[in-house]
Amino acid sequence: MKPSSGIPGDNHMGRNLIIGDIHGRYGKLMAVLEKASYGPDSDILYSVGDFCDRGKDAVKTLRFLMGLKSLKAVIGNHDIILQNWLYTGVRDDNWTHYLGGNRTVQDILYRNHLDQTERLMIADWLRSLPLVRVEDKYIIVHGGIPYRRTMDDLLRYQAWKRPEYSTMNNDESPAWDRDYMLSAYAETHPEAEDEIFMEAEPFDTSRTIFVGHTPTLDGKPFISEKYHLVALDTGAGRNGPLTLMDMDTLRYWQA
Repeated sequence: MKPSSGIPGDNHMGRNLIIGDIHGRYGKLMAVLEKASYGPDSDILYSVGDFCDRGKDAVKTLRFLMGLKSLKAVIGNHDIILQNWLYTGVRDDNWTHYLGGNRTVQDILYRNHLDQTERLMIADWLRSLPLVRVEDKYIIVHGGIPYRRTMDDLLRYQAWKRPEYSTMNNDESPAWDRDYMLSAYAETHPEAEDEIFMEAEPFDTSRTIFVGHTPTLDGKPFISEKYHLVALDTGAGRNGPLTLMDMDTLRYWQA
C-alpha cells in the first residue's frame, strides 16, 4: 500500500473517501473537499471522528456533517466528551483546559448561542455514531484496536448503544487506543516506542484499518502493510494539514 502524491485531479463517480481528524477546522474541511472535487450525491464520505475542539468552528463543522446523507462516521474521544457535556451540562476540566474543549464551549454558547433543542440534536447525533465500523473492505475506528481484541469484539463495539454519558475506561475504548497505531508506527519511527503502553500485534484481517487520533510526525498519512493500517490524523488540530483520502486507491489531498 503506497499513498499518492496528493495532487488533485478529475472527480470520479462513487468514490469512498475518508477524512482525518477535523478538530473544528471548518475552513480546511471545505478546502480539502473542494480539492478532491467531492460530490455529496455520488461520493461516500467516511470520517474517523474528532469533529470538534482546538479549532474555532465546531458548530459549522457539526452542522455540515450532520447534513450529509452519505456520511459514515465513527465517534472520536473528543466527540464523546462533547456528547457528555451536551447531555449533562457538566464540563470535564481536562477537556476544557488541555484538550481544546474551551473553544468548542465558546463556539456553542457564545458565538452561535445554540439553544437546548439544537444542543440535544447534536448530542443525539453523536450518540448514534458507532465506536467502530466494520465494512466489506474496511475497518474504521478513531483510535485503534485495543490490546488482544478480536473481530467479534469489534462487531460488539459496532453494535453497542452507548449511554448518554460514557464512562468507558480509556484503555478499553477503540476511541482512545493509541497502542495499535504506535506499534505500527514505531517500526519506522523508533522515537514512538516510548509512547507504547501495550505493544500490539498486527490484527488478523483482510480489511484495511483506517484510524485517526494519534498525529503523525511529518504531516502525512502513515501506512503500514504489516498492520493493515492507514493513519489519517496529520495534525489539523495543531495547525497541521487536514487529510482526505480515497480509501481504495490511497490517493490523498490536504489543506
